Order: sequence, then C-alpha cells, then structure tokens
Amino acid sequence: MKGQILSIVLLLPCLLSGGESLDKIVIDDDLSRTPRFLQQDFAYSHAILDWQENVTNKPLKILEFGAEGVPAAPGLLVSGAFWGNYLHETTDTAGKFPILSRFPDERRNRTNSGDRWLVSNAAIALTARPVSWFTGYAQYEFTEVEFPGQEDWQFRRIFGMIGDLDRSPFYAYFGRNVVDFGWLDGYNPFTHTVNNHFFRTDSDDPVIGIGYAKGGLHIAGTLIPSGRHLRVADTEETNGWDNGAINASYTFGDRDESGRELRIGGGYLHSTIYNNDVPHHPGPSFALSRQLSPDLVRNGAWDIFAEYVHGPLRVGAEHTATTDAWPATGERVRATNFQAAWDFALFDRPTTLSAVYGIGRQGPDGSEFAELTQLAIGIETAITPFFSLTAEWVRNESFAPLINIRTASDADVTADAVLVGAKIQF
Repeated sequence: MKGQILSIVLLLPCLLSGGESLDKIVIDDDLSRTPRFLQQDFAYSHAILDWQENVTNKPLKILEFGAEGVPAAPGLLVSGAFWGNYLHETTDTAGKFPILSRFPDERRNRTNSGDRWLVSNAAIALTARPVSWFTGYAQYEFTEVEFPGQEDWQFRRIFGMIGDLDRSPFYAYFGRNVVDFGWLDGYNPFTHTVNNHFFRTDSDDPVIGIGYAKGGLHIAGTLIPSGRHLRVADTEETNGWDNGAINASYTFGDRDESGRELRIGGGYLHSTIYNNDVPHHPGPSFALSRQLSPDLVRNGAWDIFAEYVHGPLRVGAEHTATTDAWPATGERVRATNFQAAWDFALFDRPTTLSAVYGIGRQGPDGSEFAELTQLAIGIETAITPFFSLTAEWVRNESFAPLINIRTASDADVTADAVLVGAKIQF
C-alpha cells in the first residue's frame, strides 16, 4: 500500500503540469516516439526493463534518455515487458537442480528431470517527467521466486529523481532501487550471472543516491538504511544509515560514432549479508539468523569489471568478492564472470548469440561447497522491435545453495537446463 501511495505521489506532478487531458490523447502511428502527454518508446523500454542488462545504472539510463527527449516534458511514458519460457532440466543427482535465478528447493520431487512453464520476468513501468529536471519512476514487477512472506507482485524500483544532464552532470534520487554496486550484467537471455546471484543489492527501504556523469566518467554513491535488505545488504544495527556503496566507471570511445568502446569500472559495498555464522541467506526471516548468530561482523565487498565493444562484438569480465571471510564457511565469497556476444542478422532479423561463463567460490578447498560453475549459451532473435524469440542452454556443475550451504551442498552434481521462450516489450 505504501508503494502504491508513493507511486501516485511521484506521478501527480506530471498530471498537474498542463498536459493534455486524457480524452484528447491520440496515439501516434509511430509508437516508438509519440509526441503526446502519454508516450511510448521501444528503445527506452528495452533498456529500462531488461533484467539482464543495465542492472545497476538505471537512474543514469533514464537521464540519458531524458537528454534525448524521452519522455518529452511534460509527459508520462508507459513501458511493459513479459518474458516467458519453457524450462527442461536434467541432473545426475536426483532432486538437485543448481541453475541460478531459481530457488534450489522449489522442485517438489526427487527426480532426475523436470519440465515447467515459467514467467521469467513481467513488469509494468511508469516514467513521469513533469519538467526536464524531475523524473518519477515506478516499476511494478512480477516474480515467481519471492521469499516467504513476500507478494508475487512487488514495487522493485520506485523513486523520484532530480537531474537534467543538459543542465548539470549531477543528479540525485530517493526511493527503492537496485543499488549501484558492480556491473552484474549478463549477455544471455534469461539466467543471471554468478556475480549477480551472489552480489546483487536490491534495497528494501528507500535509499539516497547521488551521481555524477560527464564525458566518459560516471560516479554513483548510495546511502543505504541500516539492517537487512531484500538482497545482499545487511548491517548489525537495524536503525540508522550505516551502510552504503559507491560505483565508478570510465568509458573510452563511443560505440555509436566509431563502433568501438571500452568501459572499465569498480565499486565497493560497505556491509553485506555474509556477516554471520548461519549458513544461508537470511532473507526476510533475518530475525532467526540474528537469534542463532547474534554477533554479526561487518563484511564488505568490492568489484571490478571491464567491457569492450567492437562493432557487432561485445566481451566483458567481472570479479566480485567480500573483503573478509564469511563466518558460515570460513572463506571469502568470490564470483568471476567472462562473457561474449555477437550481433548479426538471421533471416534479416537482428540476432544475438551469447556465451557466459561464471565461477563462484565460497568455501575451503575440498569442501562440498568450495566452488560452483555455470556456462550459458544463448540466442535471441528480434522478430519485431517488441517481440523476440529466445533459446538458452545452461550447464551447472556443483550444487552449493546459499540456503543451508554446509549441509545441502554436493560438489559432484552436474545439471543441464534448456530454456526456450519469448520476450514481449513495449
């Protein structure tokens, strides 16, 4: 309810700023750029609602589109996405399916294979821009992998932002968002990278973000409330503002002008969930973890990444790690990812072929939970600007869930998954 009220507050300035009344709105035949109060833009929707790319820099992306007049002010831009797929899984150890982006205990059987229809992602977003220097953004998202006690429809991102890159390189926002820490992107269609799995930081309570973007330099700092958040951020104190993150990157070249671009960057998160002796992600039931392991230790994380673009080729690498050992395993949590993508035409349709390989380490050598690996090979073809067909094969080795990792892990597990589906975005 609080999220719904906040979204109305963010959108209200746009409705009161002199836009055309709803009964006068005429949707232009060119839906990609409708110069009306109610607007749509396919490129914007793809960049903002894609859960595999632009994971941690959404506020900056919104401002970059704003500098190009998307949405035009005053205006309200409506975006939507639906990603559905058929999942076929096999494993050599009954009941253990280690594919990331899913919960390890969601299969209710002890078999060696499974077939399911999934909604990988579904979202509706409203972007309100009553004036050029203020933007309100609200994203209502469906998830099939909610923690106990959560709703399947959630406001994952909802914030108000002050900023106009045509006027100033500085911007600031307040609200709920994926914290700017790391890169965490994946070139493949559906499955999250190992770095995303271990270190993505979704805020639960509103955060304060401040950024600077000029030339090729982008710096983003986030002040995070104390306590446990939806993912990865946690502190011993539960009241106050004693957590935070900073992310910085520099881009050489311009892929739109020269076809070449190199971006390097890194970040730091002050306090993570890898701070206690209870061997699982606490989730919303963090109170139990605090009872079982009341003496939390602060354990931060750092990240470095690089991405190079040369015409149709993209390659990237990322390494993320905690600053200290996770008390539950006695080792630092580390994730390393390598990926490549090639853009080409398949039957005259824009197509991307991708390969993503990740290694996650969180335990001592010789333990059942020492390491896990994931290889994803994917292909995506855009039949129209708003409809794509996708396929992905994923090989996972080792079952090391972040839930009961010391007792449930099995280093000898090998599993394969095939995901075939479609993406609809507008």
